[in-house]
Amino acid sequence: MATYGERLEAALAKQITVELAERGMTQKDLAEAVGIGRPAMNHYIKGHKSMPMPTFFKVAEALGLTAQVLMERAEARLS
Repeated sequence: MATYGERLEAALAKQITVELAERGMTQKDLAEAVGIGRPAMNHYIKGHKSMPMPTFFKVAEALGLTAQVLMERAEARLS
C-alpha cells in the first residue's frame, strides 16, 4: 500500500493537471513559467520524479495560486 506521502504526491500531480486544463495551459507553458525544461515537468506530473520544494512554490505561483491552496486542493483529492 502506498504511503501518505506517495498518495499526496500523486494527488498533487493530478491537481496540477486539472489546474493546467482549467487555465488552458500546457506542461510546456508551465515549465517555461517555472524555468525548467518540459521533460522535467513531465517527470514531476507523471510521478516519475519527486518535485523539489522550490519548484513546487514556483508551480503554484505560475498557476496563480499560493502553495497552501495548491496543497489543500491536492489533499482534498485524498478524501
